[in-house]
Amino acid sequence: MSGRRPPTGARREPRRGPKKGSRRPRANRPSVAERLDTVDRLLAGSVTDAGGLWSRATAWILRIALEQSVDELWMRLAPALIRCPMRAQLIALRAFAGPEVAARVAALWAALSRAAHHHDYELAPSVTELRRWREQTVALAAELAAVDAHRS
Repeated sequence: MSGRRPPTGARREPRRGPKKGSRRPRANRPSVAERLDTVDRLLAGSVTDAGGLWSRATAWILRIALEQSVDELWMRLAPALIRCPMRAQLIALRAFAGPEVAARVAALWAALSRAAHHHDYELAPSVTELRRWREQTVALAAELAAVDAHRS
């Protein structure tokens, strides 16, 4: 094809999406444990391709692992909440996991979000901070996995 767009009145083939009631197969994504293993390798210095971006990459991976833990909770208890923005999910988390756990998840998510974004005149997160956030992510992922439908 020449790369031109079809004429304005040209007929298009109808798009064929998933049939009603069927879900698109979800791409294989790493588990929370696999993401934490990647964080461990970054913190140990065994991933050399990251260059000077390894600390922010570590913060991003930790944030994704935390969000994935929240997603897994919603898949079990309230699947419709997965489509909500993360801030709305953090508010809803109070009703499902309790205010104390929800506050800890929100605080960690905010810290990881702040650390993952580059800001002029701001230092990248330190190894000590990243290790602390990793431990907090592990603890919160376990707490979220333990939340059951009876609590809500």
